[in-house]
Amino acid sequence: MKNIEEILQKLLAEQDFLKEMQGRIVENYDIMIQNQQQNADNHEVVIHNQATIIRNQEIIVNNQINIVRNQKQIAQNQIQLEVILQTQAHVLNLVKKLTGENETLEDTTKSIENLILSKQESIKNRPLNDPSTL
Repeated sequence: MKNIEEILQKLLAEQDFLKEMQGRIVENYDIMIQNQQQNADNHEVVIHNQATIIRNQEIIVNNQINIVRNQKQIAQNQIQLEVILQTQAHVLNLVKKLTGENETLEDTTKSIENLILSKQESIKNRPLNDPSTL
């Protein structure tokens, strides 16, 4: 009988051990389920962030396109301003000739360039947001 008693005690101990292991397995499954839920939540955040990044990249690309367009417009404006400046030099030279001043076109152009340099110097030290520089 002692042998049966020992076997019974061992079986009970093994049953307790198995019961404890099953409890741990259930706890581990619960933890795994929570981790999977957290991973799913994190994936949603990642997807949302990626969508935001894509939208921002589209905005950046559009801004870059606008910058290129603006640079082209600035270049065109510079060309037109140079043509206007040359035309003004011709007109001023003709007006001076009509008033009796005998000045060469080169002298008239140099006079205009000196006026431009003078104006640039006078506004060089003023802040850019000073309305009097406009």
